Amino acid sequence: MTCTKLFTVLAAVICSISAYHAEAAGYSRSHENPSAGDSLKFKIDAPLLTPEELALLVEYIPNEPNEVIADRLSCIEATIPLAFNNYVRSFIDYFTIRNRKYTRTVLARQNVYFPLFEKYLAKYNMPQDLKYLSIVESSLYPKAVSHAGAVGLWQFMPGTGKDYGLSQNQYFDERMDPEKSTEAAMKFLGRLYKMYDDWELALAAYNCGPGNVNKAIRKAGGGKKTFWEIFPYLPKETRGYIPSMTAVIYAMKYAPDHNIFSDSILYATEVDTMLISQSLDLEKLAAELHMESKALLALNPEIKKTVLPAHIRKYPLRIPAQQMALVSKDRSCILLASAPVSAPAIDTNSEKAPVLLASTKIQKEVPASAPAAPPASAPETKTYLVQRGDNLIQIAAKYHVTVAQLKEWNNLSGSSIKSNQKLVVYQQGEEAATALLAINTAAPEKATVATSRKAATERPIKDASIYHVQPGDTLWTISQRYKGMTVEQLKKLNKLKSNEIKPGQKLIVS
Repeated sequence: MTCTKLFTVLAAVICSISAYHAEAAGYSRSHENPSAGDSLKFKIDAPLLTPEELALLVEYIPNEPNEVIADRLSCIEATIPLAFNNYVRSFIDYFTIRNRKYTRTVLARQNVYFPLFEKYLAKYNMPQDLKYLSIVESSLYPKAVSHAGAVGLWQFMPGTGKDYGLSQNQYFDERMDPEKSTEAAMKFLGRLYKMYDDWELALAAYNCGPGNVNKAIRKAGGGKKTFWEIFPYLPKETRGYIPSMTAVIYAMKYAPDHNIFSDSILYATEVDTMLISQSLDLEKLAAELHMESKALLALNPEIKKTVLPAHIRKYPLRIPAQQMALVSKDRSCILLASAPVSAPAIDTNSEKAPVLLASTKIQKEVPASAPAAPPASAPETKTYLVQRGDNLIQIAAKYHVTVAQLKEWNNLSGSSIKSNQKLVVYQQGEEAATALLAINTAAPEKATVATSRKAATERPIKDASIYHVQPGDTLWTISQRYKGMTVEQLKKLNKLKSNEIKPGQKLIVS
């Protein structure tokens, strides 16, 4: 744009905004100095410029004629028909004029999800244009939830999600899993296309269901079977669905021609999977991996809680690929440090499974004169058959565990249980449990209660040369407590060949 044209546009905008405020706020005329002639005194009650109006002063917004829009649409190579009419034009104006912020947002996200969509579209031999459907559905936000209860990038309703293998429980909702939900969406769309042999009708059915589309076809006379022929008989939301799809495709293709550019371009994080078969605190795991917990949860949007349940087996947790070397080197320590204090840690993927002793809600720091903690033995898995009149409190007391543990191990959302129901209970061997009881009942003068690992970490240690390893400790966290100490120095002082340590182990620290 030339300087003259830009100046003209800015001047016109400024004049229109000034006129708007003068008219909206009103003014009063007064004769302040009659001898000097009449003068106007304006009383403006409205703010001078809103943020949106200020943006108009620095952003040029093209308003292309219909002929240009229609020509551009005809140049797009697409399998899905891209019809142009006044209805479609209103949606194009929405994405290119009225809600440019929305278009900038999805432009920033497209590189995160489009490669994944393209992979599955190619796998099922479907049109690549369908990748834009997720923008209409969820704005490329995997945790999107609609007012009707549809969830995820592809907005699956609970029933449809289960029909296509997307499990949903109190811990996970696979409708939010980008990979699994994308494959499910391809299968669903493929089935709908086989029903109608028309992509516009298949997309309409994806929005409102085949029943409503079939009803619209009947109302249109039965012989009319294109979207625009049955348009008046479709639900209101669906009438705007295909035009929205067309407008989104246009806006994404021609954003630069409308002076729309993303503030920042996002890319998918390269990930690897860590198979988890134990209860795991994801916030603790993120700390062990030296990353923000939000970043870890963002890589696994299907996880609804920050703690994984004890009953999972080989769950493929996504972590940044660059962190995988750390996991390979210190897997046992990392998993031990990341286990919730309310449940024993079990890792069936490792020969040396890190295990926490039962009932570690209150940990005790044992002085040198007290007996060391017993070596952690693998927990016994027991099955309890619920008897008539039983409740969780009685069962928890019987096995010396907590009600919260019973609920977590058995995926119980409430406290109700039924007769003959089978409950899984994890228990330590009798020898370990007895030793643990002896330590936990030691005289107060011989033991100091540490209410959490964080409290123990933050407590300053003075003139100490021997350190007793606590559940959740790693060589790195211990080295941080002693100024100038490194992991390598700790290993050298204690003649350690690896980074693996156990609760109760004594370490020379100075």
